[in-house]
Amino acid sequence: MRIQVKRNLKVKKGLLIVPIFKDQPKTLPKFFPKNVKDFLDQLKETKDFAGKEKETAETYIKTKDFTGKIVVFGLGERKKYRRGKAREIGAAIGRTIQASKIENVYMLMLDEMEKDAYEFIEGCLMSEYKIDTLKTGKKEKKKKDKAFSIITGKNFTDDVKKAQTVVDGLSYTKDLVNMPANIVNSNYFAKEARKMARENGYKVAVFGDKELKKMKWGLLLAVNQGSANEAKCVVLEYNGGKKNEKPIVIVGKGVLFDSGGYNLKPTRYIETMHQDMAGGGTVMGVFKVLKKLGIKKNVVGIVPLAENMIDNKAYRPSDIITSYSGKTIEITNTDAEGRLVLADGITYGVGFKPKMILTIATLTGAVSTALGNKYAGLVGNDRRIRRGLEKAGRIADDRGWPLPLPYEYKKRLDSKIADIRNHDLGREAGCSLGAAFLERFIDGNKWCHIDIGGTAFTEKPKGYQQPGATGHGYKMLLNFLERA
Repeated sequence: MRIQVKRNLKVKKGLLIVPIFKDQPKTLPKFFPKNVKDFLDQLKETKDFAGKEKETAETYIKTKDFTGKIVVFGLGERKKYRRGKAREIGAAIGRTIQASKIENVYMLMLDEMEKDAYEFIEGCLMSEYKIDTLKTGKKEKKKKDKAFSIITGKNFTDDVKKAQTVVDGLSYTKDLVNMPANIVNSNYFAKEARKMARENGYKVAVFGDKELKKMKWGLLLAVNQGSANEAKCVVLEYNGGKKNEKPIVIVGKGVLFDSGGYNLKPTRYIETMHQDMAGGGTVMGVFKVLKKLGIKKNVVGIVPLAENMIDNKAYRPSDIITSYSGKTIEITNTDAEGRLVLADGITYGVGFKPKMILTIATLTGAVSTALGNKYAGLVGNDRRIRRGLEKAGRIADDRGWPLPLPYEYKKRLDSKIADIRNHDLGREAGCSLGAAFLERFIDGNKWCHIDIGGTAFTEKPKGYQQPGATGHGYKMLLNFLERA
């Protein structure tokens, strides 16, 4: 979809979308054509249209000024039209545009919609996402991009450019997470990182088995022991801030497939475990757009990559493993592997002497029990960072909610025979407990963890989200980096 912003409706034919509030003021913007106003008056008289949210009414007109279809689109009550609602309405109108066979589409933007124009545009673009590249058979003829012109009294060209960039990065994130593990393996991921570095002038390092063994990344290598594919770690560096400014380090979980290991996942859970690298995919999506958005920060992205598989070489419950940090870990559950790969990645991130460390992962299923599928869990040792992420998520409609990290929870991970155990075998406060494990490797740095275990993917469409990967955490991180 090609979105343009125009001040006047100078068009002879096409599809014209007219959004209207349920409690729409009588005075309409001056650029509304007379034939549109006449149609609205007719609807009001016949009571065929009330302006309820996503309600539509259609007509076809042919005059000397305009020939084509008019769709009146209900926005609901004005007081309820805010950021999140603007995205949903944008997505609904986006789907209306895609369903139409008409190539040239125009929309008259109401004055009341202008303050949330960016969110509307973002929702419109997000509605286009689909993943069907692996389907065979008769291919649909590639449709020409629809030309969508927004008629308004203000110039939102910069909003359009930014929204397009942000949504491109979001779609890239979703693609990585949606693709199966036999395609998106560690080699594929590393190739994507190198390509991204070339295109944007980033520094990149990719460590394979040989380097990881030499560096003694014991936890990452242990998780990957049962896999036929090589373990890797991707490190990307973006320098958009001042030369001597400390970087923000973001570590994303890159478990490319999680069988659960010997603590095997059951049917109805294991089928989606190619998406267990959503944290790492989010880091890649963020780096896809950092330069284009001109983020004025130094940022380091670290994605440890592994597959948690079953094999005669796979790690077992009761194993004691030495981490990259030197700490010893007792394995009590092989399905608590995400925290293991993150721990080695965090230790590497500490070496950058960062301003702060952020971690993002589908770390626990427990977070969905606590917060459902709308909010990510935010757990950390710095209230200011946690609040900053919460605010960034609220603005971006990519929400997070703080969860506690008390001393009593941390003690539950003490081991009798090693420095720490990776799971306490209990079910209480699982999200906080997973974060408590990560904190053992933070080495005194400011830190916050984003647990997207309940939000990274969805089985049913909701709002502007299609089934599959949601990219949750991506817009939260971008918004946070702009403001941090």
